[in-house]
Amino acid sequence: MIVDRLGRVWWGGHQAKVHCWDGRALRAIEVGGNEGITRVPYEDSHGRLWVGLGEGGLVRVEDGRAGEPLAAQAVFVNVLTEDRDGRLWIGSHGQAQALGWFDGEQFHPVIVDGQDSCYVHALRTARDGTVWAGTGTGLLALRDGAWRRLTTADGLSENAVLALAQDAQDRLWVGTGGGGALCYDGETVQVFRLGDGAAVNIVEAVLVDSRGQVWFGTRAGLVAYRPGVVPPGIAIRQVIAGQVYRAPWHVTCPETVGEIRIAFQGIGFRTGPGQMRYSHRLLGSAQATWSAFTAAHEVSYTGLPAGEYRFEVRAKDRDGLCSPAAVLPLVITPDPRADKIEALQVALRSPDQPLIGQSPAMVQLLGQLSRVAATEMTVLILGETGTGKGLATRLIHERSRCRTGPFLHVNCGALPDGIITSELFGHEKGAFTGAVVRKLGRFELASGGTLFLDEIGDLPLESQRVLLQVLEGGSLQRVGGQATIRVDVRVVAATNRDLQGASREGIFREDLFYRLSGFVLRMPPLRQRPEDLPLLLAYFTERFCHHLGRPVPTVHPVALDRLQRYHWPGNIRELEHLVQRAVLLCRDGVIRPEDLALDGSPGPLSTEAGAWLTLDAYEEWSDQHQREYLRQVLEACRWVIYGDQGAARLLGTHPERLRARLHKLGLNRPA
Repeated sequence: MIVDRLGRVWWGGHQAKVHCWDGRALRAIEVGGNEGITRVPYEDSHGRLWVGLGEGGLVRVEDGRAGEPLAAQAVFVNVLTEDRDGRLWIGSHGQAQALGWFDGEQFHPVIVDGQDSCYVHALRTARDGTVWAGTGTGLLALRDGAWRRLTTADGLSENAVLALAQDAQDRLWVGTGGGGALCYDGETVQVFRLGDGAAVNIVEAVLVDSRGQVWFGTRAGLVAYRPGVVPPGIAIRQVIAGQVYRAPWHVTCPETVGEIRIAFQGIGFRTGPGQMRYSHRLLGSAQATWSAFTAAHEVSYTGLPAGEYRFEVRAKDRDGLCSPAAVLPLVITPDPRADKIEALQVALRSPDQPLIGQSPAMVQLLGQLSRVAATEMTVLILGETGTGKGLATRLIHERSRCRTGPFLHVNCGALPDGIITSELFGHEKGAFTGAVVRKLGRFELASGGTLFLDEIGDLPLESQRVLLQVLEGGSLQRVGGQATIRVDVRVVAATNRDLQGASREGIFREDLFYRLSGFVLRMPPLRQRPEDLPLLLAYFTERFCHHLGRPVPTVHPVALDRLQRYHWPGNIRELEHLVQRAVLLCRDGVIRPEDLALDGSPGPLSTEAGAWLTLDAYEEWSDQHQREYLRQVLEACRWVIYGDQGAARLLGTHPERLRARLHKLGLNRPA
């Protein structure tokens, strides 16, 4: 039944007629049809009236008379609608051509979501061009030639969709064959049970009137929907984080719990728990933006690093009203055993790369290193980036009396500002905001072993003062503590900076410089030891070929000449990168000049497993090259950071350090 633009009421019937009431008289117009059934009178945007026949297709009624049947392919015209392009869409049932559109002359069938046949109960064309079809197997949307199907798995209360309507807010109102009414806003499905009986929840017609009132025609009569005005509430019911927290207002747990699960529930007078939809976020993490509203009433987080977080969740009821956010402060404390375990693992590992060289400079260096390793002197290692300062420190540790103790490597330039002193010397519980537990510093964790202070020139002045006191007195006080703690640590410091110049400029303490430089080792740059190049080249080539399971290639004479004449600004580390790339790109077992990247850029990188450099190996690269390299590693690991198959293991670093590098470079997982 419809009302046309002249105010006349039209409806079909079972006597092969369509009826019209103009306010004064009732007329019946013969339209034919083998079954004697006429249905779905429809007025298009041009004011033309169309009538669907039970059999025989489509008929146009004009000047009180019915024309010849059209679009005969649509045997049983069940429903009609018009899209924004003026095309008349026809829904049928039980046939392969159950849906299509009529261009005024012929019918153009559309295969419904790959089905051989279906029953189209309802049609609606949205303002954005989407054609919505209500079928016996769900709600279907056709947009730009692609189908999308919504079923009970997506929140529908019933798969049989009998009626459709759209309101001024572009929400789709749906009548179902037993599941009541639905409202779909493009993101979530809200369910409306219209009563306790079965008949009242069979909705065969939906109408949105000129005032926005929604009406449902049910088997039990007409139902008007009146939306609520009171928003729902939301409560966090339970948190599981190593133990069960019921109705918590605050949760503190160690990072060793692995998984944190949070359950919540919406509260409303008109909306049951199963009809609520939820959105949440975790401030302080990578998931700090609001999620889409879904029916899931719990969320879990894994692998969260130590820190302070704020969990927020809100509920949306069936009327589309949203609750205020429920808030849960979440504090994850560091595992006090983590640094000790890492130190023990490092102590058990032997150097994976020796100091290679037979040049006079290297012979002299190795002799000095062996002599100072046997003492307890503090050592300062100076040298350009990539000359092997870390390897020299490891060798000192392995040849010292404390070789059975831990070996801790601290990059002073990578420690976050404001917590450097706490990281090095530890803190007591309550020493500052976020200090929820006592934490041992690197000096205490390295007791009985070696502490390698890399990039010592980047240490702030306040931390330099405390470091000097520890080196001179052999004891320390934790931040916020009063007790004096004795430490027995062999300190080796390294830098590529001019510390004497920094002392004259007032950015590095002069007394600390002289305390550290009791014994100074100077790492020769690669350009000063060209006779070592063939040895290094052979070592790296064999190493990478072993990883890749390839035969060791030879080096073309022209390529070798280029290598020997190159000035090597990145030293050994640059050579390592270059050889890795050349091994991956060379053909026929020969490294040629075109396989080398001697312009200072890393060049294209392979994603073959086993060929990755460590995170420390490319710190001198530009941010763009670092970002591209890390993206390849992460893609090879399917963006997994943790575990044996994670990117952190391939890069030889702690997962949280890798996460920090990704955050600094702005590298996020694709949506």
